[in-house]
Amino acid sequence: MKLVHWIYPELPAQPLLSQLAPQDLLLLRQDGCYSLLLDWPQLPCRSLVLATDLKARGLNVKAAWQSIEDSVWVELAAQASQVVLWPK
Repeated sequence: MKLVHWIYPELPAQPLLSQLAPQDLLLLRQDGCYSLLLDWPQLPCRSLVLATDLKARGLNVKAAWQSIEDSVWVELAAQASQVVLWPK
């Protein structure tokens, strides 16, 4: 399982989506939380958003996304075989 961090909301999602497998995790962090405002296609994997970043930006989680706390993020990163910061 790889954990992919998405922090740049201006990036097109399609190149990322083609790299995700069902066992992977996509995590919106920092300004990547603004990506919740976009219309996402059906995601091929579990989709998460960091609760502290969501709250700091005054956003609400959408139904297809799961809000997680920092401690869960750290645990998932430790379990992942690969942690990726999606490049800009």
